[in-house]
Amino acid sequence: MSNFNKIIILAVFLCSTLFSQSLLNGYGIGKKIDIYDAASLGISSIGLLPTFKNDVSLQNPSTWKNLNFTYFTGTYQVEQKIVLNDIINGNSNLGYAQFIVPIKNKYAFGLGIHPYFNQYLILDGSDENDYIAFGDTLTINHSYSSFGGITAFNISFASNVSNNLNAGVTFDFLYGSARQQTIFSIADLDYYSQQRHVYSGSLAKFYINSDILSKWNVPLNLYFGWGLPLNAISVKSYYYKPFEDSNDSGEQDNSDFPKLSNSTDPLVLNTENVSAPHEYQFGFDYAIQKGISLLGEYSRWEDKEKIGTKYSTLNDQIKSIDHFNIGIIKFTPRIPKNFLDRMNFKAGAYSNNIKLLNSEKNIKEYGVSMGLSFNFGVTKNQIDFAYSIGKREGLFEIGDENIQKFSIGITVGDIWFVKRRAQ
Repeated sequence: MSNFNKIIILAVFLCSTLFSQSLLNGYGIGKKIDIYDAASLGISSIGLLPTFKNDVSLQNPSTWKNLNFTYFTGTYQVEQKIVLNDIINGNSNLGYAQFIVPIKNKYAFGLGIHPYFNQYLILDGSDENDYIAFGDTLTINHSYSSFGGITAFNISFASNVSNNLNAGVTFDFLYGSARQQTIFSIADLDYYSQQRHVYSGSLAKFYINSDILSKWNVPLNLYFGWGLPLNAISVKSYYYKPFEDSNDSGEQDNSDFPKLSNSTDPLVLNTENVSAPHEYQFGFDYAIQKGISLLGEYSRWEDKEKIGTKYSTLNDQIKSIDHFNIGIIKFTPRIPKNFLDRMNFKAGAYSNNIKLLNSEKNIKEYGVSMGLSFNFGVTKNQIDFAYSIGKREGLFEIGDENIQKFSIGITVGDIWFVKRRAQ
């Protein structure tokens, strides 16, 4: 092996410093996004439970028949993490959008879009020691970055099965890409290695909810969800030839080696069945008294495939996520009489157990949340605010992460599929 290759391999194992949204984004094809809408964040729910209105969840189509109007909803999210002695990482984005059409309080149809995997990650490393090669003293640095992820476009259908049973199904069509780049700096020269991965796949998720216990005067609703892949996530990868950035431009041009005009087409590889997500959910909604509910939820997300590690610079992937949350909500009455009657109040707590595949490490996450909603307009429009604070333990490379999330959502309604009087 040449001295140059030995130096490159050594550089990969240098101590690294994390400047990213989360180290979890670097495992496999990224970290699954769990909470989308502001109403759900108020009790740390991942969408199964009714948090938007009494008996209605924006993410659970089996509850949409309880809506009286067509709604369009959108959410804006801000997230901040503190790691490594008060290094602050933050990001903001449009997190969730959904269009819901209930039909005669029996059926419903919806279109939506939301992020599914996040791959944003930056690792900077340096070696405090100098190396002598061919009589020269060399200082070595390296960095790795990944930008992108996977988005889901969904189509949902729902129907009233019986007086006490409702069902729904959502089809997620996954698409997206990520660009990865590694830079080795030896003395005053930078060497670039770049890849691009394009993702595709489709999922289905089935929902049911039932208030059958109300027959015995038990004010308890039960909620179930089951998700599985229709087409496991596949990846089309483009591997570009490395180049020496001779003029420090940050991109390949004709001053580099090899020149841009002499560069070859990237190596293209297609890989099937990179990720096969399965999900199981159970939840309950117990009416403590009129307008006040206690809600709890358990879910398990698991990737049945084991080759996602090849796309991770950390040589690992997330195998499973176990989520539990519990919360309490004060819903608005059907006919508000004053200003406070137009407001929903929410509070909750959650815990996550994240298991990695290769290292078999368990990463613990826990926190609390609160939310406030305000109803306005004839069609019961709603604006939601939510805040969550938590801690993630078990990331041994960087220590604990302190997490804060803030989300704001607005939902506006209109009258569709309702017979109107002739003027």
